[in-house]
Amino acid sequence: MSRERKITRHTIESAVPQPFFFLGVVSAEPDYRLSVMINRHLGTDLRKCPEDIILDTAAGTRSFSRFAPGNRAFALISNRSGGTVLLKKLKNIDYLLVPSQQHDIKTAGQLAASLRLIPEITAVFILDSSETTDRNIALLAQ
Repeated sequence: MSRERKITRHTIESAVPQPFFFLGVVSAEPDYRLSVMINRHLGTDLRKCPEDIILDTAAGTRSFSRFAPGNRAFALISNRSGGTVLLKKLKNIDYLLVPSQQHDIKTAGQLAASLRLIPEITAVFILDSSETTDRNIALLAQ
């Protein structure tokens, strides 16, 4: 007589975030002025978040500012802090606009087209996190 053993399966959660689309924004404006311009243009309420992105480097601890609306639909994150860049592969990008929910390329394209209408924004790029090979990309998904 054979006894059937019940197979138990366990799921292991990965620390790697799901791929997402985000926008790279090029602008010479400081983060607080850019957030006001985006607020006026999109009708949002971007505000400075108390929790910045903290990165420990050989030069010391760097803090990258984060602005988000009350509903946390997306976040405007500075890609520069002093002489340090958050995403080194995107060193020419000044700011990152990261949605909090999974958006498709069409939604990201519509948001990018809208942001391109702001005169102080030089360029907007649609970026895919799965194609960006930077070790700090996981910090954006927090």
